Parts: sequence; structure tokens; C-alpha cells
Amino acid sequence: MEHPAYPLALLAFWAFLCTTLSAQQPFTCRGSFYLAIAPQGSSSVYEVQVSQATGNVTFNGLPAGPVGFVLNGLGYRSTDNFIYAVNSETGNLYRIDANGAAFPLGEPEGMPLSASYPAGDVSPDGKYLVLLSVSGGFNGSTEALIFVGLEAANHPASAINFPTNHSAIYDIAFDPTDETLYGWDALNQRLVIIDTDAGQINTPFNADNTGGTLGSIFFDAFGNLYGYGSSFGSGIQNTFFSIDKTTGKVTIEATGPAAQRSDGCSCPYTVQMKKRVEPARTIPCSELTYYFELANASGRVQMDLTFEDVFPEGFLITAIDNPVGGTITGGGIGTGRLRIENIDLPEGRTVLAVTVMVPEDAFGVYKNQATLSGLPEGLGTVAVSDNPATAIQNDSTIAFIDSLSINLGPLPGALCPGETITLTPTVPGGNFLWSDGSTAPELTVTQGGDYAVTVSSGCDEVSATVTIMEPALTLELGTDREIFLGDSLSLRPEIIGTPPFSYQWRDSLSSLSCTSCPTPTLRPFDDTRYFLSVTDANGCTIVDSVAVQVFKDREVYIPNAFSPNGDGRNDTFFPQSRRPEALAVFRIFSRWGELVFEATDGYTNDNRKGWDGTFKGKTLQPGVYTYVVEVRFLDGFIRRFSGDVQLVR
Repeated sequence: MEHPAYPLALLAFWAFLCTTLSAQQPFTCRGSFYLAIAPQGSSSVYEVQVSQATGNVTFNGLPAGPVGFVLNGLGYRSTDNFIYAVNSETGNLYRIDANGAAFPLGEPEGMPLSASYPAGDVSPDGKYLVLLSVSGGFNGSTEALIFVGLEAANHPASAINFPTNHSAIYDIAFDPTDETLYGWDALNQRLVIIDTDAGQINTPFNADNTGGTLGSIFFDAFGNLYGYGSSFGSGIQNTFFSIDKTTGKVTIEATGPAAQRSDGCSCPYTVQMKKRVEPARTIPCSELTYYFELANASGRVQMDLTFEDVFPEGFLITAIDNPVGGTITGGGIGTGRLRIENIDLPEGRTVLAVTVMVPEDAFGVYKNQATLSGLPEGLGTVAVSDNPATAIQNDSTIAFIDSLSINLGPLPGALCPGETITLTPTVPGGNFLWSDGSTAPELTVTQGGDYAVTVSSGCDEVSATVTIMEPALTLELGTDREIFLGDSLSLRPEIIGTPPFSYQWRDSLSSLSCTSCPTPTLRPFDDTRYFLSVTDANGCTIVDSVAVQVFKDREVYIPNAFSPNGDGRNDTFFPQSRRPEALAVFRIFSRWGELVFEATDGYTNDNRKGWDGTFKGKTLQPGVYTYVVEVRFLDGFIRRFSGDVQLVR
């Protein structure tokens, strides 16, 4: 028999759960970044901001505080403005509200429970919480894509397994502009693209060791990608990065509190506005153009919006390029204010440009911010402009106005031979007129002389003159030289210039007696070229070179007869050459092959080391004897000679 209390209890539970969930407070989608951090095994949700005061990242905790377990796989759902995540241990699904409270949605049907889920995001259509599972705990390899249905009550889960890969992806994020799914591979320090249809991890980007382990990545409405985690090798997750999704390059933007076991998401499906000014630095009575880039990633045309900007005092509008339509109901050309109503903002990006004239008395830093109002409550009703030049969110755009003055320095003390000097007045704007008639903002100088420039704006002008010195500096090492192997040579440069001089000699053989003296001596074994760099008192440097050819005379004269009779003429048999060379081998043999003389430490041209016609102190008989001579030349080359010599008495 069926127990009547069971269905009543079940109905009561669902009634309680529905009442509880309906009481959740949705987020307002303003493009904010959120992190779930679990320092003690229990996650708290924070809004991530870059401080206007310090430029560093701050975490603003949501009121609910710790949820009692570790959250992972966070994703922002634009269709209801809640964050969805899973319990990293059980895989149970939770919905997180604007207070940071996590409400249970139960265990997704078919959810694989043997894995961990470090990475996640909600699909752009809001139908799925897309998770990455890893095997072997949070330090394992990325294993599969998990799709958790968010529209059905049982939240069915399905999986697509990846082929074997070697990656460790700890967070993923969908690009709001084209729905591409990106991830950061901490194992290989690179950005990856995940194909959700084919179940593949594509790696079109090179590794970038700036980023290490990024536990959180997220997009803004413009499609700009950011991350929070550790820089390479640090192990401390305290760094806010921007990531170029076209090149994979990672740039450090700011630092913040250390985060352990963090996961993040953002709501990029909103309307945001960036405002930049060009040029960012200029002078009075010149024009500035403010560019307002409007990004509508909400998935629909936003109707009946109002744009308004009030420019700094005295800045008057001279031109408006308006592709967003609407009606100008306030200010306009000739005023310092612009209000456009009835704007229907299409999806994607649109750029509104406004050119203003800077007043005559302007000087210093000027800040202002535009607003776009009339947005739905879920998108925050009003978007304020953000300065893209900083990592600070929703900060004012800055224009710097300088007084009209010219600074041509610092310049080198002289125009050195063969060099040029570029004169670049540090004037942010204005019209230029140089003494040679050119009107470019800079002038390239190739010879000495006086150079003047006049810079003018619409209300003032200023001039400056600079004298460029061109000192004489010449260097001559003379014609190429020829020497015999073993000979020495001194190099004496001829210099015209401003002393004192410094010298730097170099060659490929290291055959110089010195490298910083005026006149080195050299004794090369091979042909080579010698270079000299001379620097004068003006800092100018000039270079010259000279080639030295080495003749290698390897001729050796060996007599064919000698007469050791004591008459002082031709009494000794010895090899002769142009200069003394080492004798590696010098042997004399009798006609029967007996060694009768040997010398191994002598030199050519030395009769004291020659053969005097004796053997073991006895005078040998006249006759023909055989010699073997090996001469070792100065460069190490050995030449062998052999033949007969006639001993005559």
C-alpha cells in the first residue's frame, strides 16, 4: 500500500526549493569579472576590480560569504543573470546569485563523478554549463567536455572525450563576439581554442612564459580576453593579465591578492563603451578627436538609448561623425556638450567620433566621461565610458594639454662623419616650418650648420634654433703591406681630429702586440686585415683597415758537397734558408745506411750545429753520404728534404 506522506513530503520539498530559488537576487550584467576563491576549502565569490587609486586588483566579496564547499567551473548565464557552477568534489550543480549565495540544483543526470571539473563557462545561448573534466585530480590531464543542460529540471549531462592530449586547462571562456571557446593550458603556458563540436583542443598559438597557471579567464563585451593567476614560475596566483586572442601574447596589467583554487567568469553579454582621445597630448588652439566605441554583446538591438558627454570647459565641438543615428537634442557643433536621444544600438561594435577645439588658455590634465542610458535593468540601465589605455574599469579618459614650447634636446655634441641627426621638437601638435622650408614634424640633418624651426597653433607660435657642429675626423692606415713570414711590422695611423683619441684594434689572428695603443706591432703567420676604430674627444668614431700579405718563403739550400779540412771554408755541412728555421730532423747516413750524425735541436744557418765529417770522434773517409732534413717553419709547417752530399778531403 502506498504511503500517503511520501508524495506530500515531495511536493513540500519542491515547493520550498522553488520558493528559495525564486528569492535569489540576479546579477546586473555590466561586464564585471567574478572569482570564486577557496582559501580554506570553502569558496567565496568576489567581484574583481582594478583600483582607480592604486591601479592594483582588489577583490570585493559578495555579502553571503563562504558557501561551505569548493566551487569550480563558473559560468555566467546571460538569459537569467545568474552564475552556475559545480561542487568540485561531488559534481553537484549550483546557482549563485548577486549576494554570492549558492543554491543547490541537484546532481546532473548522467554526470561522471570520477573526474574533477576545474574549468567551465555557460554557452552563449544559455542552454549549457560547459565543463572540462580532468583525470587524476586537479593536476591531471584534460579529459573531456561535459555539457550540463540548464533548461531541463534534471539537468542532463553529456560528454565528449578528447583524444589523447597533454594539456592542463583550468578555465575556459566563450568569446561574446563570435562564440569561440578559449582556454589557457597551464602545462604548456599557451592559449588554446576548444572545438566543442569535434571535441578537439587546437593549439594555434606559441607558448608565452609570461603566464603560468591561470585559474580564471574571462572576456569583456569588446571581446578582450583577461586572466587571473600566477606568472610563470611564481606559483602564486596574484596577477591580472590581458591576453591577445589573435597572437596568444600575455601581458601583465596589475597585481592583487593571492588566490588559491580560484575559478572565474564574467558577463560579457552586455553593452559597454570605451572612450579614447587622439592625440592624447596636444597644445592650445588645436583639435582633439574623441572616439566612443560602443559594444553591444547583449544579443539584441538595444532600443531608445541616450548618449551624453560634456567636454572640458572651453572645448568646443567642431565635427561629429555619428553612425548610431538618433536625434541630437542638446549641444552639438559649436558647443561643449553632446546629447543624442532615440538611439537604436545594433549588435556588434559601433564608433562615434567627436572632434573638439582646445581653447587658447587650456593647460594641464583634462578628464571627462560619457554615459549611455536607457539600458534594461538587467544590463545596469547606464553604461559609463572606460579609458582603454588603463586596466582600471570605467575610468575617465584623459587629455594632456601642454603650453606651446619647443625642446630640441638632448642632442649629440657633434655630427660625426657619415652619421645623421634627427631634430624632433617635443611639441604635441601644431604646424611646423623649418629653415629649409620643410613642414614635417621632424628634420634629418646630414651636415653641420644652424637649423631653425617655427611651430604654430591657431593662436600662438614659437621658434627655436640649434647649431650642429661637424668636427673634422679622418683616419688613414696607408696602403696594404707585404712582409715575409716571421718578419714584424708596426702600424702607425695618421689621424686628423680633436684629441684625445681612444684606439681599438682588431684582427682575426690575434697577432697584435696591443689592442688599445696607438702603434701596435704585429707578426702574422697568415694573410689578414687589421681594423682600427678611433674615437675622438667629441665622441665621434671612424674606422679604417689595412691588409697585410704574408709571403711564405719555404726554400732551403742544402749543399751537395763540403770539405772538412780545417781551412775555414766549407768545413761543415748544414742547411741554409732566408732566416733561421727550426730543424725537426737532421740525419746523415753512410752508404750502407748507418746513422753517422743526428741533430734535433738546431736551426738552419747555424754551422755550429752542422756535420763536421766525423763519426764517434773519428774522421770519416771521403765519399757520398745520404741526408734527411725536416725543417719546421715559424707557422708550424714542416717540409722534408733528402739527398746526397759529397765529403771531400
